[in-house]
Amino acid sequence: MTRRVEIDRVNKGEKIAAISAVLLFIFMFLDWFGTEIAGEGSGAVDAEGGGSAWSTLDLIPIVLLVAIVAALVGVGLRLADSDYKPPVQANAVIAVLGGLSTLLILLRIVVPPGIDRFGGLAVDATPQVGIFLGLLAAAGIAYGGYTAMRGEGLSFGDAADRLGGSRN
Repeated sequence: MTRRVEIDRVNKGEKIAAISAVLLFIFMFLDWFGTEIAGEGSGAVDAEGGGSAWSTLDLIPIVLLVAIVAALVGVGLRLADSDYKPPVQANAVIAVLGGLSTLLILLRIVVPPGIDRFGGLAVDATPQVGIFLGLLAAAGIAYGGYTAMRGEGLSFGDAADRLGGSRN
């Protein structure tokens, strides 16, 4: 006997987090930074380029990918009507990872990577539309996780208590 997948099992917050996760994954392939390299002197160099989240950020894409996977696994567990109960409520983890992702992207908007001056070359990285779309998607994961958590009547304190071992 096969189980029928019922999308109604997934609450509004989980839907927001899952859609935002898919969008963030797509946005990570867009240009997040444009680079402009300018040289000084008689053999001046002038070049432009761009880079996606994967190519311009060091460890941040790994955190973003963990947030994406967490959001999708959370929805997958709900759709499968799984009996698995993680030590911390899944939507709390999704909210925290989405919030962390949002903060890391904001950090990179304020402090772009790779701005340096070496050998007479000035390298300037400027944020492109991809990073702002990524910021919105990461915030969507955080909002969706938080909304789903609150919809179930849970708080971060409840999640911390559960992690600490004081289950009610």
